Amino acid sequence: MTTIPIRAIRKTYRGADQAKAQRVADENRIVDTIERRANEILASCQDEIQTLLYQEIANDLAIDADLVRDSLPGGHNGLTVRVTPASREMLERFKEK
Repeated sequence: MTTIPIRAIRKTYRGADQAKAQRVADENRIVDTIERRANEILASCQDEIQTLLYQEIANDLAIDADLVRDSLPGGHNGLTVRVTPASREMLERFKEK
């Protein structure tokens, strides 16, 4: 089961190639926005059972759905999350203002 708030999967690179290090850092910045958007969606909807679709997040952020799929835990098209009252409290910081 996916934990809340959702934590995206980031890549690491510890080699000496600066170009690769920069590419991974750039991708991780995009992953940060994916993680933030997924949690904002969960925070804005009051349903207990919620479904996040990778394509929906990709369209919101104008990025490739495959990057979203690789970054978030779940199935091929998205993930389903149960948001408990305790989880809802943890999502408060992600509410859009």
